[in-house]
Amino acid sequence: MSDEKIKYKEALQKIEQLVSQIEGEDPDVDNLSEMVKEALALLKYCKEHLKQTEDDLNQSLQDLE
Repeated sequence: MSDEKIKYKEALQKIEQLVSQIEGEDPDVDNLSEMVKEALALLKYCKEHLKQTEDDLNQSLQDLE
């Protein structure tokens, strides 16, 4: 997974998909660790993306003053 090429909305959809698979009645135990790792990586990407967006917006607002 290349975090830099995925859009925020796509990352959220993938997280939702992974959570559904993990929480399902019969999750694939052989892949469970990989699914959790991928979900965590996507969550980290989303958090960083949101922080960057917040920083950009704050900078833009400061530029207006």
